[in-house]
Amino acid sequence: MNDSTLHVAFAAPENLHATIESFIDGVLASPDQCHLEELEALVPPFVNVLLATFFKGPIEASGASGSAARFILGAMNVIQRAADSLVSRLLKNTTQVEQQKLAEHFSTLRKYNKNNLFVAFPLEPSQAEKASLVFQMFLQGEGNMDQLLEVMQVINDGAIEHFMDRSVGCLSLGRINRALVSAARVTVCKASASATHKGLVAMDTNARKAVVNYFDNMLIRFDDG
Repeated sequence: MNDSTLHVAFAAPENLHATIESFIDGVLASPDQCHLEELEALVPPFVNVLLATFFKGPIEASGASGSAARFILGAMNVIQRAADSLVSRLLKNTTQVEQQKLAEHFSTLRKYNKNNLFVAFPLEPSQAEKASLVFQMFLQGEGNMDQLLEVMQVINDGAIEHFMDRSVGCLSLGRINRALVSAARVTVCKASASATHKGLVAMDTNARKAVVNYFDNMLIRFDDG
């Protein structure tokens, strides 16, 4: 994929921007040193921002309440617990080589637009085209729920791949940790699917349209990388 590929992206808050840059720049400047302190300062806030962006953000944008909000926030809390447990176990034993790989990975998630840092992952061209079309149809009041759920699942899968799978893929895991990661991944997948397939379905038309608009605004091209 090139830099004109459509991405699912969000602007990094100022504090997260600083910690991302500090970790990547520190590893690049001194690859032979341990950067665990910078890594530990980055990952938990990064996870919190991801959860806020993909779960709290849509609820706030739509004003959703009742069962829809409960489904989504319940899923977020499940993922938060799984992520916190995994992060606390895996980070503390990272080697310098693993920290270098993680810095390279975070570099791939880092995009800029007018000097603002975005966290982003690309969509396949066919997926991007379908997402744009489905979102626009919903915003025009002509959407199909099955198609919307399919598109949202693609975004879920992409987020899990780029934010979880590829991060964990930078680490050399033993048998026990591999099992823990596998179990956590199942939990994250089930919870994110529940938030989508139950939360969206439970929303009224206006709230659902607001969520679609929220995610439509996250589809961004970074022409200059």
